[in-house]
Amino acid sequence: MSQFDFSQILAALAEPFSASEVEFKPGATNREKTKALALAYVDSRPYIQRLNVVCPEWQDEYQVTMLPDRVVVLCRLTLAGVTRTGDGECLLTNGEEGERTEANAVTSASAQAFKRACVKFGLGAYLYSLPQVWCDYDHAKRKIVNPPQLPDWALSPSDRLERSTAKAANREAAEKGIAVEPQPTAAPAPEPAGEDETANPGETKVHFGKMKDKTLAEVWASGPAGQGWVRWCANTDGKGFDPKNDPKHIHLQRMARAFLALNAAYAG
Repeated sequence: MSQFDFSQILAALAEPFSASEVEFKPGATNREKTKALALAYVDSRPYIQRLNVVCPEWQDEYQVTMLPDRVVVLCRLTLAGVTRTGDGECLLTNGEEGERTEANAVTSASAQAFKRACVKFGLGAYLYSLPQVWCDYDHAKRKIVNPPQLPDWALSPSDRLERSTAKAANREAAEKGIAVEPQPTAAPAPEPAGEDETANPGETKVHFGKMKDKTLAEVWASGPAGQGWVRWCANTDGKGFDPKNDPKHIHLQRMARAFLALNAAYAG
């Protein structure tokens, strides 16, 4: 297969999912547990459906490693002869509920590894660049209340057309003096971006420590020590940087993970 054909595959995979397939789970919460950062995610099924349409001969294989406290899974995903890897893990017990065994630990870790491998082909990568938004949070149900609206750039072509058509209809109705139902305001697009939010993870600036004021791309390009620092910051193995509940730290770690996922040197 030619490079041009492979580029077409990557372009098709990079298209956003349908808005109906995007859900939000809670990230960091405030002290009162009334607000939480809304983290966008998509179930594995739409990933599989997209692969089936764009590259029907895709293949995946998994390596499962059982540790005392968790299961770790490595996924090898092959598209058009190109293989990239993703890792996932799941604790075997739920810390908030004592020693309850996680019955679906392998399934959860495998799904995580699969989606991380997909991201290295561009599939679902845009989810990492969505602005972080604080939303109302139902702590009892562990659920985001009134999740944010996706920005226009994060919509599929059909969703963008539907939204623009609805906006046009509302404008026409308003001009005629017809009352229309207020539409939610879209979250801001990442461009133009401020210091703390960027469309390109590599342009994210470090705000602390010896790497302060450098971008992730600059840190990575500085050599093995810098690459190790970016991996530490991403904390993909659970042994690195702990952002706790600091929004700036959380954002930096999210961007570091996105940078690693999109960086060919890390693709494996």
